[in-house]
Amino acid sequence: MTSTATISVVIPCFNSAATIERALRSVEHQTTKPHEVLVVDDASTDNTVLLIEQYSRSSVLNIRVIKQPANGGPSIARNAAWDLATSEFIAFLDADDQWHPQKLEFQVIAFGLFQDASMCTTGYVFNSQPSRWNHIENSEITYQRNSFWKYAIANRSATPTVMFRNTVTLRFPTDQRHAEDYYLWLLSSKVLGPTVHINQVLTFCSNPAYGGQGQSGRFWAMQKSELSGFRKLKRMGHLSALEYSVITSWSCTKFFIRMIDAKVFSFRKRP
Repeated sequence: MTSTATISVVIPCFNSAATIERALRSVEHQTTKPHEVLVVDDASTDNTVLLIEQYSRSSVLNIRVIKQPANGGPSIARNAAWDLATSEFIAFLDADDQWHPQKLEFQVIAFGLFQDASMCTTGYVFNSQPSRWNHIENSEITYQRNSFWKYAIANRSATPTVMFRNTVTLRFPTDQRHAEDYYLWLLSSKVLGPTVHINQVLTFCSNPAYGGQGQSGRFWAMQKSELSGFRKLKRMGHLSALEYSVITSWSCTKFFIRMIDAKVFSFRKRP
């Protein structure tokens, strides 16, 4: 598809030598090519940067490597690139994840259809390595709107599914290394209105929703950060006392369910 819209892709990475080239290939294969790819190396100690630089020499992508002097976490890394992005739209991808080739194309279309939306997301699956990419017709695409309270019930968006208009001035919170993305989705949907969601699976993530080996597997750290985000929303005046009570109670209920589920699953795997 030919589009006049410009897109900046932001990819934070830390010791991502095993997967970064795969992520970059999924960007290069997009039917709507990005204007720039901003890869933020968060002080890696492996050869991640070398691989990115080697890849960029033979790629059609406009790849820029931003080297962080110290490891600051995903929020600081993403914000560093977001502040430098020059395009109309900002799309986030993690170094171990992949996109369907039509992902950016359909998100640009969605923004054209939903002019009031500042954030667009897509369907996603975990632990999936597709053997082939099926072409999707425009007529197959369906949408829904996700309000703040839908996000309050559950985090409905993995970071690699998200695209923002670059007119958005919100940023990832730099005082959190867990649930930092969820806080931004909550804040955005509360301040800027409902997001637009493409129901089709266009993003493929490496880690499961919770209980995996990455950030999401750290249950208590995730829970503390989630509750911290709710407190910030309340202090900013975005949640009343009653709303804060409801949302934190529901969050704690989900946490205990996850803990029980993880314990049961772990027990079942024992020999």
